[in-house]
Amino acid sequence: MKPDFVSIYRYSIPFVRPVPVRRSSLGARDGLVIGIGTADGRHTGFGEVAPLPGLHEETLSEALGQCRETLPSIAGSQGAHSLEDAGNDLPERLCPSVRCGIEMALLNFQAAVYGRQPSFPGAQGPSDRLPLNALLFGNTRAVLSMAEEHFRQGYRTFKLKVRSSEPDIAVEQALALYSAYGDDIELRLDSNRTFTLDEACMFFGRIPPGAVMYVEEPLVDPFLIPEFFERTGIPAALDESLWMTSGIWNSLPHDCLGGLVLKPSRIGSFSKTLRFALEAEVEGIPAVVSSAFETGVGIGFYARFASMLSAHPAACGLDTFRQLERDILKSPFRVENGCLLVGEAYAGSLDPDLTNLEPVETWTL
Repeated sequence: MKPDFVSIYRYSIPFVRPVPVRRSSLGARDGLVIGIGTADGRHTGFGEVAPLPGLHEETLSEALGQCRETLPSIAGSQGAHSLEDAGNDLPERLCPSVRCGIEMALLNFQAAVYGRQPSFPGAQGPSDRLPLNALLFGNTRAVLSMAEEHFRQGYRTFKLKVRSSEPDIAVEQALALYSAYGDDIELRLDSNRTFTLDEACMFFGRIPPGAVMYVEEPLVDPFLIPEFFERTGIPAALDESLWMTSGIWNSLPHDCLGGLVLKPSRIGSFSKTLRFALEAEVEGIPAVVSSAFETGVGIGFYARFASMLSAHPAACGLDTFRQLERDILKSPFRVENGCLLVGEAYAGSLDPDLTNLEPVETWTL
């Protein structure tokens, strides 16, 4: 069955508190939701297109322009798709956030029409519960307070943002968390390619190796990660280097890596993201699927995707929905003991409340 129409909607949702992104902070999340559906209204697949300032190169205006250029001809992209090939018929020139959102909508349309949930050949499970890592940021008192609250709720993995202007505070916070929880939690640090090798070794070398699972993107030059690991004993994780530094994944010895952080909307397609994840699984390196502060439409889909990557999926960076004052779904996500209920989350992501969205444009196909 082919779709009969395509619609674009816009949203703007305040954050609960300003969220640090790279070297600035954001007060609200702005993005697009696209819907691909049948004329009778019985079947619609939604996808999210939400470039994040400071992370994506494309702006929301540019993403909207590409959606307007591409979506009117989307009927030709129909067929039996998996996560490996959903974007095969899409133009190569698409920005990462646009390609990701259109692939998501196509796969969700297929799920709505035929009941075939997104999958890929050789997929695991999927797991019913997906562990989440809780995001920590702010001053030390705020970080410890958030950690205490999340620990009571069953979270056992925490991600701490390291501000380039305040590395000493990050070290202080990491040591305080280790003192409070020891091996009862897994702590991940994220420094966004901030430091030179000597700076990183000076700061992170003060943290006992067993106190943190990894430091995400510790260095301006990621090719020096093996030396960072040798000098500190702390593994690194790759995130933005996967798209900023061509060939980095195959260039580094994998024993110095503690994770791959995979943002589908920035990598640009589910097939590329899947390839990284499966290669990491073979190497015994956790694949950490993460959002870019999307709404429940995107996060529910990412949860389904992450739940199939391993028999025991790594704690994922999908707890970011807590940072939004509200969501656009009819039913809020449920988290139990630090785990997202995958089936409920994916089902809920298929049914956004359109009254929470601003209509932008609709085409008949």
